[in-house]
Amino acid sequence: MSQEKKSILVEEIKSEPYRIMLSYPNIVEERVERLAKELKEAGVLKVLLIGETRLNGLKILGKGCTAIVFAAETVYGKAAVKVLRVDANRETLEKEAKFLKMANIYNIGPKLYYTSKEFIIIEYIEGKKISEYIGELKGKGTSRRLKNVVKAMLEQAYILDQNRIAHCELSNPLKHIIIDENEKPVIIDFESATLNKKYSNLTALAQSLFIGGKMSPKIRRIMNIKDTEKIVAALREYKTKIDTESFKKVLESVKINF
Repeated sequence: MSQEKKSILVEEIKSEPYRIMLSYPNIVEERVERLAKELKEAGVLKVLLIGETRLNGLKILGKGCTAIVFAAETVYGKAAVKVLRVDANRETLEKEAKFLKMANIYNIGPKLYYTSKEFIIIEYIEGKKISEYIGELKGKGTSRRLKNVVKAMLEQAYILDQNRIAHCELSNPLKHIIIDENEKPVIIDFESATLNKKYSNLTALAQSLFIGGKMSPKIRRIMNIKDTEKIVAALREYKTKIDTESFKKVLESVKINF
């Protein structure tokens, strides 16, 4: 299917070929009609057909095991709409919204604008994946810029740890952190989040960034890190304490000032 339109009015989403965005992977008529109405009532004005993912030829922001995500023009501004899949392993997105709302208190994650059982409306983050961001780093100040971004990521993970919010997916930051236009990292996708005082977001994130992740060799090279044993030791201590002093040691182990 050739796609010419860049956007459609929210009323058009219940018609072909767009209705699949409300009822994927199979069309349920009642659901399409109901969600189209609810989206309009929630403040969605237009659906923006943009993104790198394709859904039956339509450009969207993402497609996961739980939901479909597309961009929209809303009363809140440009936003991302996450719609529960028909075949999802859960009945609602309310739990994800709950934890995103908690994270928002500490200025973490995209802003949550609207919550319903089968869709949520959140802030649209213009940005790049970590791998893309690092791949484009060059010239004077590269190490400093990366250190600032890494520090901000670790600080957010530490805040989540302090408040027992386990994101549970930060061992794969390439998929769950976006670097926005102001070089601020934004943690996304709280669908697996839970309250767990034993889980350490910072340990999972740091291990991926510096020890065993795909980007870790490049990150260590840019930041001139050669001693990974010091990092492992600092993370081991941090996981048992999760306090300011142990967090400071983690930062020092990766050559970042507290």
